[in-house]
Amino acid sequence: MSKELLKSLKIMGKVNYPFVIYPAVEGGYVAEIPALKGCLAQGETLSETLKELETVESLWLETAQQTGLELPKVEVEIERVKQKLAA
Repeated sequence: MSKELLKSLKIMGKVNYPFVIYPAVEGGYVAEIPALKGCLAQGETLSETLKELETVESLWLETAQQTGLELPKVEVEIERVKQKLAA
């Protein structure tokens, strides 16, 4: 397993909500958390993108709490993703 992949896997464990990652048209990657509207990150490598997503998720959640926005339940979002994958 490459060092890049190991680093990416380690960062992935820090993001709480299910996320999607895909190649960016201009190169690199884009990652987003569908449950958190507008929560997305971009980077040149997988690990850079995931590290940025970890930061963006943290800031999104902090802002939501400060403004009184109700947060989606992680367990509900995980179950929703499982149902979509099973369909």
